[in-house]
Amino acid sequence: MQLSVIIVNFNNDRVLRGCLQSLPPALEGLDVEVILSDNGSSDGSLQWTREKFPEIQILENGDNIGFAEANNRALAIAHGRYILLLNPDTIVRPESFRTMIELLDRETSAGAVGCKLVETNGDRQISARSYPTLTTYLYHFLGLEDRFPRSPRFGRFHMSYWEGDDARPVDWVCGASLMIRRELLDSVGGIDPYFFLTYDEVDWCHRIQDAGHEIWYTPDTEITHLVGQSDPQSNPNPDSKIKYMTVERNSRVHYFIRHHGRFYATLVEALHIASNAALLLKARVFGTNQSTETMLERRLFLKLYWRTAMRIPRAGLSALLRRFGRDANYAILSNPYLEGQEPMPAQVSPQSPSK
Repeated sequence: MQLSVIIVNFNNDRVLRGCLQSLPPALEGLDVEVILSDNGSSDGSLQWTREKFPEIQILENGDNIGFAEANNRALAIAHGRYILLLNPDTIVRPESFRTMIELLDRETSAGAVGCKLVETNGDRQISARSYPTLTTYLYHFLGLEDRFPRSPRFGRFHMSYWEGDDARPVDWVCGASLMIRRELLDSVGGIDPYFFLTYDEVDWCHRIQDAGHEIWYTPDTEITHLVGQSDPQSNPNPDSKIKYMTVERNSRVHYFIRHHGRFYATLVEALHIASNAALLLKARVFGTNQSTETMLERRLFLKLYWRTAMRIPRAGLSALLRRFGRDANYAILSNPYLEGQEPMPAQVSPQSPSK
């Protein structure tokens, strides 16, 4: 089989329909399977998919086990020589899959490839980036990235100095559309399930490169990405926002510990705390032109760290009890999406093979 397309769904009915309806022209002529890995959706999206696309294989995970683990369960049953991770909030072009397959066939050093992502109006999204570092975050918070976008130094993280108009190796590409060679799963493994929602593709690309393969970007095909319209990013409720920010923070900490060490990760989080506090203080004293939503997110970020600080005494006691053989499991960094949830085994719905 040439290709396995994996789509993770969690109550994304409003965008999933457009994604699936755009697939048939892109799949025509390919030996391909489509796997929908569902995290316990209750919005009718599975019923609609079964009715409209009976050839799609549905993997029912039962609960919201996260983006990474949902992909891993689908990777375990995928048969394609190439595997494409595709967000449900995307609209593909008829040539999208063939273009990425052709690049991997041509560039033997490439382990993975991503393509150009665009807004609904055709504006380019930044889908190829350099790895995040303490320095790139500092440039971002100081406003140097926005002030000098053409600078290879200050615009390094988002590669804003580059128009994205030529195919080339990059550090990492956006996981909204990421195609890899299946053979890499044997040497690199799947996605780290700790990355519940974010930083998963950054870490995966890093590991693929560490294994001696390149990450490529191609502008020769476009995929429309409805960024921010899938749950939970689109939920305006402050409690939902802080839940999302919590797992984003946890993923960032995990990424920097893995690739740079604990001290470096601590410095990154200290920079985030200090920068958000300083920008809020500046806005209070001098005013700001930033959006109300941005300022709300800064306040929620500081609230998140206040809650984290309140967890430290109990987490310390838990670690002490474990040292003496007592049953205690309380962590400083918790995942609000998984608290009180027991993992459920995945169930594959019987479907006819994709054509």
